Parts: sequence; structure tokens; C-alpha cells
Amino acid sequence: MPQAPDGERETRRQRRRVEREMIPPGPLAQDGESVERSQIEPTDARTATEESASTKESPGSNSGVQNVLTEEMSERFMSIMTRHAAKRSNNAAKVRRESVNCCNLTVEREFCDVDDGSFRSSKARIVAVRASPSVVGLSSFSDGKRIRVCSGCVIASNGSSDTTKILTSATLVRSLSTNNSVIPDIKIKVCLPNAHILDGSISMVDFHYNIAVVEVNSDQKFPEAVLVSDVINRGAVLALGRFYDHGRLMCAQGEIRKQASSFECSELLVSSCHTTMAGVGGPLVKYNGQVVGINFYGENHTPFLSTAVIIRCLDHWKSYGKIIRPWLGLIYTPVDMLPLRVLEKCTYIDKGFYISKVAKGSPADVAGLCVGDVLIECAGKVLSTAPELGALLLDLCNKQMESYTLESNMTMEVVVRKQLNGREARMTVTADVLSGCSYYSWYDPLPSYIDKMATMRFVEYY
Repeated sequence: MPQAPDGERETRRQRRRVEREMIPPGPLAQDGESVERSQIEPTDARTATEESASTKESPGSNSGVQNVLTEEMSERFMSIMTRHAAKRSNNAAKVRRESVNCCNLTVEREFCDVDDGSFRSSKARIVAVRASPSVVGLSSFSDGKRIRVCSGCVIASNGSSDTTKILTSATLVRSLSTNNSVIPDIKIKVCLPNAHILDGSISMVDFHYNIAVVEVNSDQKFPEAVLVSDVINRGAVLALGRFYDHGRLMCAQGEIRKQASSFECSELLVSSCHTTMAGVGGPLVKYNGQVVGINFYGENHTPFLSTAVIIRCLDHWKSYGKIIRPWLGLIYTPVDMLPLRVLEKCTYIDKGFYISKVAKGSPADVAGLCVGDVLIECAGKVLSTAPELGALLLDLCNKQMESYTLESNMTMEVVVRKQLNGREARMTVTADVLSGCSYYSWYDPLPSYIDKMATMRFVEYY
């Protein structure tokens, strides 16, 4: 009799040891799901005496207790893991259903800063609403996945011919793996101002200036945006867009800055509007409602391409089926946008373009232009902004095409202020082959998608 309690205590110790050996702490916690230890412990309803009787072993025998507990624990463990596997299978099926509906969608954010109740915002809201009938949202798809979400504006609408043309950014259709090619098997959807979503098709794309035109068939006539043919490089502006997912209008207010863009394209200007990738390709409008450019995306600013350049590109495309441009072989920055450290060394601090790089053997190099020179005149015109120079070169190409057949070169007179002695020099530049090629590089952020693993973790948790 005195030994009974000791045997019972020994049995319980054996049971606890077996439990530790059978169920280590780690393996049962899988994929964020924890299994409480109480779920796998055997009940204490059976006493040590009952356990001993069932195994026909003496109360002090260890082997019988261990065999019974091992078998019982194994069955219990297998039962729990079977239920766990069934649950995981159900969760996986749910994740697959969710992925069909949402996990292939890009994650884009809206933007809007005109709802703060200020007087300036109130005026901006009125301008945005008046311009909204020509603002659309666009999305591109390939291989069942949404690639890009952009904005655009109607530039031509003919209800009788059922054709509406929309100006947007080539970002909408640019391949994610190469810089200047269209996404394979691209499909385009357009969210119109009336919230109808129609299929679109590409009618023009130019990766050099990052612009594209999308056509949709609609028997409804939409108001056409008014594009300004001159370069507007100052004043208050609004960046507009339309969010594709629900069709709501987006608006950000700001001003045009004298600031160089982070992109390679020299003709870009910059506004202080804060937008997102969903606003790329959307119009930049003045407070009179006229469009002065289309927006791109920058982290701390919004670069935009002036409509002065865009209008000439559209004219080229209409006349020649491509955009004709000369290659001069130089990189330049307007003098009034130079950092102070560079401006201090500049020999001319009035209007003009500081030449920061000249390609060896290029037309500019052959003509005698050097790094540090300031270009102050081209083809008899004094210019102050990069879009003005870009528009002038497109005009010169157009005149060349109208007067002659396409030739391998064209000439223009330029006046520069030389870095060496500060004197003006008149030179003749013979531009290389007039070409429709793209030599600007554009680096847009890669689209991000709804995290399938995050969705799976969420599903399993619940």
C-alpha cells in the first residue's frame, strides 16, 4: 500500500516525458496557425490503475504505460493533423478564388488635395469639374494580369464616326522588360467620363517622348481638351486624372517650377503637383481649363511634357506616320535651372542652354560646340526653355519634309557663347539622319500587385 502513490507518481512522470518526446514545441505551429497543447494531451479520466489493468502490467511497469500512451498520442496527433490538412486545403482553394478576382490587380493610389475647404481649393474644384468631361482612366492588360493604370484626356471625338481619340502616356503599353517596345498581347480598357468601360486600341505610340494615342469606338461625342500650342513655363496649374477602378476624378494643385526633371528627356518641365502613378498621362491644366502638358510621375515632383511638343508630334504622325527628329548629339540644361555651383562657372547667365555633354563625332561636336558653351540662338530664334527648342526642331523637320523628300541630314545655324573666351560664335550644325527612332530612356516604377501571400496569411488567420 505505501508504494501505490509512488507508482502513480512514476506513471505520471512517464506520461509527461512521453508527451515531451512525442510533441515537440515547434512542428505543430505551421503557416501562422498555432495548435494549443491542450488539443493534443490525452484526457486524465483514466487512472494509473486503469492503465495498468488494460495492459496487464504491474503498477510499477514502465513499458506498458509507455506503449499505451504512444499509441494513444499517435492516434490523437494524426487526427489533429488530418483536420489541419483539410483546413489548409480549404484555405488554398479560397486563396485561388481570391487570386482570380483581385490578386492580379495592380496596386495604385488615388490622389486629391482640393477637399480642404480653402478658397484656393474651392476655385480648383470648379476648374477640375469643368475639365472633367474630357478626362478618362485607362488600364492595360496582358496574360490575364493588369499591367498599368493611367489617365488621359480626349483630344478628338466624332460621334458620327464613332471614334474617340485619347492622349495618354506610352507608360500604359511599354514592356516591363525592355525600354522601348509594346507589351505583347496588350489589351486596353478605357473608363470614360460617363463611367462606361470600353475596349481601346493603340493608334499611335512614341517612346521617345513617352506619349500614346488610344482610340475607342463610341457613338457619344465627348468634349475635347484644348491643347495650348505655346510653351507655358509659369503659373498655377492642376494635375487631373481619373481612377480606373471606380471612375472618380482626381485633382492635385500646384505651380510650374524652374526645376530640371530627373528624367533623361530634356524637354520636360516640372510642376509641384503631388500625384501618383494612376495620374500618369493625365492632363496638366491652367485655371482657364486649357491643357498645357501631360503628366508623368516623380517622387517629389510631377514632370510634364509641354503640349507645344505634343501638338507637333501629333502633326508629324498624321502627316508621316512617325515622328521625325534630328539628332544633334548634345545634352543641355536651361541656364535658369542650373545649380549655383555650375552657374558660377558659366560665362553667360541670361537666357540660353548650358551644354553639359557633347557626343564625340556627333553633329554638335563636328560643328565645334563644346561642354560649357551656352547655346543662345537657333535658326534665328532666341530660346529660353527646353520645350521651345524641342518644338523648334520638330518645326524645322516638318519644313524639311514639306520642301523636300526625306534626306539624310539638315542644316541649321546656331549662336553660342563660348566657355573658353566668353565670346559669341556663329556656327552651322548639320544634323544627322532625320529619324523616328527613340533615344530617350524612361524608367517608370514597376507595377506592384496585391500580395497573394499576404492574402493567404489573412485567409488562414481567419
